[in-house]
Amino acid sequence: MTDQDKTKHLCNRAGFGCSPSNKGKEVKSFFGKSDPLIEVIPKPELPDNPSGKMQFKDIFQKSRENLMKLNLAWLEKLRTTEDPLREKMVLFWHNHFSCRTLIPYLAQQQNNLLRKHALGNFADMLLEISKDPAMLQFLNNQQNRKGHPNENFAREVMELFTLGRGNYTETDIKEAARAFTGWGFNAKGEYQFREKLHDFESKTFRGQTKNFTGEDIISSILEDKQMARFITQKIIAFFVSQENLPSTLIDDCAQSFYKSGYDIGKLMKEIFSSDWFYKSEFVGNRIKTPIELIIGIQHQTESQFADLQSLIFFQRALGQLLFFPPNVGGWPRGKQWIDSSSLTFRMAVPRLVFHKQETEFQAKEDGDVNSLREKKPKRDFSLNVDWATLATRFRDGAESAFEQAENYLLSRPTSAENKKVILKLSAGAKDEADLIKKIFTGVMSLPEYQLC
Repeated sequence: MTDQDKTKHLCNRAGFGCSPSNKGKEVKSFFGKSDPLIEVIPKPELPDNPSGKMQFKDIFQKSRENLMKLNLAWLEKLRTTEDPLREKMVLFWHNHFSCRTLIPYLAQQQNNLLRKHALGNFADMLLEISKDPAMLQFLNNQQNRKGHPNENFAREVMELFTLGRGNYTETDIKEAARAFTGWGFNAKGEYQFREKLHDFESKTFRGQTKNFTGEDIISSILEDKQMARFITQKIIAFFVSQENLPSTLIDDCAQSFYKSGYDIGKLMKEIFSSDWFYKSEFVGNRIKTPIELIIGIQHQTESQFADLQSLIFFQRALGQLLFFPPNVGGWPRGKQWIDSSSLTFRMAVPRLVFHKQETEFQAKEDGDVNSLREKKPKRDFSLNVDWATLATRFRDGAESAFEQAENYLLSRPTSAENKKVILKLSAGAKDEADLIKKIFTGVMSLPEYQLC
């Protein structure tokens, strides 16, 4: 693999592809400065002691438009970020710590928490996410109290966030739930330990008996090397491959992760600097998530949508609406993203956005009346690509331009037959800008473009 190919592979996995003007300079910003937090939803100003029976949801609930505003703000940050790896990690953690809330400020607050710790210390992030109001609400820990423990939060902390199924007992869940009693949040959206609701009696967790607090439960889990392996395996599955990974490779990375005290940034450096990360079997073998596809098309053409509302349609049509994961287990992974219907639509997206075409494709309903929906059924789906400028970077005739675009856009070369078809369709181009537009449309419409 050439250095150029290695750079492209790194940009695809650690970011959202190389941009035509930088062609790999994005790598220099990995582990670099952090972008500002997202602050499009202001913190509500409330009295210290709200009167009456005012409910938290009633106080904080904004219109669906605020959730849409937050969704589009994050998509814009993903498109323009100077810290692509951090945002890619936020995207990963957003799915790992899957959570839904209809309170926009809490959703923003959690998203920024993940951004703060995305490449930091997992132990710190775990403790903060466990005290995060959006998560406590989503997993019903606001209702967890002495004498009537709610086990939802305790179960998911172990099953989905830290250890994985089969590495704890039902007794561990019950006792951990008791330790988390009283963990909640106040009307200002701040974590609050409600002492009167906490169970201070002795508990037995993973074979040890003492007066466990919620913090003690988390500390006990962090001591287990299985947690390091669970997180490491999940990270490698997302950034490298879900298949053909030697268990020794995962074990070695997990051991380093554990010894580092759960330093996420150090783990990512180890992965991206390893020889095995660049092995041919791990290149062009990973199906892009819908968000990676949407952001990648914009990033690789240095463009944005003429009507940002169309981003809501594409998220829903492709099956990944930010801030609205389908359940506590998160979105599908790998091959689960693709079926005959979704692949056909994915391959039609370039023509839709580059040629201002309309579509009759209907996004599947997720059954949630609170989900986001674009305001009108037909809209401008176009991207404002500067094809004339792009043409100055891919030139010297149709065949040369195709080869440059193929190398730039695809992780692996396409077939000679596909090349022939695309060049034939591009033959009637009226100028260089139109030629590049036709070539990009053709290459991005290939099944190979769905892989990175």
